[in-house]
Amino acid sequence: MEQLLEHLATVGQRLVTEKPLPGMSIGLVTPQNQQQACYLGQIDDQAMHPVQAETIYDLASLTKLYTASAYLHLALDEKFDLDQPLKKVLPNFNHPKITFKQILGHNSGLPSSVRKTTHLTKAMLENDLYTRELLNTPGTEIHYSDVGYMLLGKALSKVMGMSLEQAMQTLVITPLQLKETGYRTNAMPEFMAIPESRFAPTEINPDRGGELRGEVDDFKAELLGGAAGHAGIFSTQADTLTFLSDWLRPEMVALLRESRFDFRTLGWHYWRFGGEDFPSVEQDWLYQTGFTGTIMALNLKTNQGLSILSNRVYPNRQVYDWWRVDRYQMPQAFFAQ
Repeated sequence: MEQLLEHLATVGQRLVTEKPLPGMSIGLVTPQNQQQACYLGQIDDQAMHPVQAETIYDLASLTKLYTASAYLHLALDEKFDLDQPLKKVLPNFNHPKITFKQILGHNSGLPSSVRKTTHLTKAMLENDLYTRELLNTPGTEIHYSDVGYMLLGKALSKVMGMSLEQAMQTLVITPLQLKETGYRTNAMPEFMAIPESRFAPTEINPDRGGELRGEVDDFKAELLGGAAGHAGIFSTQADTLTFLSDWLRPEMVALLRESRFDFRTLGWHYWRFGGEDFPSVEQDWLYQTGFTGTIMALNLKTNQGLSILSNRVYPNRQVYDWWRVDRYQMPQAFFAQ
């Protein structure tokens, strides 16, 4: 594991040195939660603000994995049927045939997002969640969907009879002993009490008062109060690795394997190669990315997990558009060991 971390650090350092990436945290973990990590660069443009073990990052869409984890824990405890329709829990949902498993695997037919407008309100967003037209028949095609995971967040609150924050605390954060993981809302007062200086800043957004630090970057999660099924969770490197260690348990892996649909499974994307015309899916390599510059990956051949935490959107999301391509150097190096 040490040799692999050194190799990943070399790749990461090149991205920090050659590209406008402030810094990053790289971590590896085993199913026994044996962890190794390294920290490169800064959290902003100040040399006196290095990335450290205690730095907390906005995980962005990696939040979807926490939502998926909550449902998998319920399913493994035989407290929830993933094949039941979402409408059974959310009666106002317009599509009676879409199941929880289809939403978790991004093959529900739901679109990627809500309507595109600079004047989106919470009421407009929530209306769109329940009424958006489908792109295709449920269970036939894969379309990555924030809409689906926002609905999963709302349904989880209903299933558990508590706020989404409390449900995530009950099902994932407390059982896994994630001591510095959470939503930055008043429903998680201990996490809210952590000083802002511990958080890596994301964007400098004049429309939201300037620098976003310890405040969710995703605007849809912001409209939903800071906690959503698709985005909103913050965490440290150590906690993300503990979280990944749980995914490496045999029962979790078995559920992922049996729920595979093409290049997707519950929360995760399978690594593909060979080009668009003749893609090949590697069934033992899974990953998920987040808009702010975060990555998680599982190598089921070596039984290891990878966590990359960064704030590539600092000081704004346009400064490193190439990250969407360059980021794949990290999981590729991890898988190619």
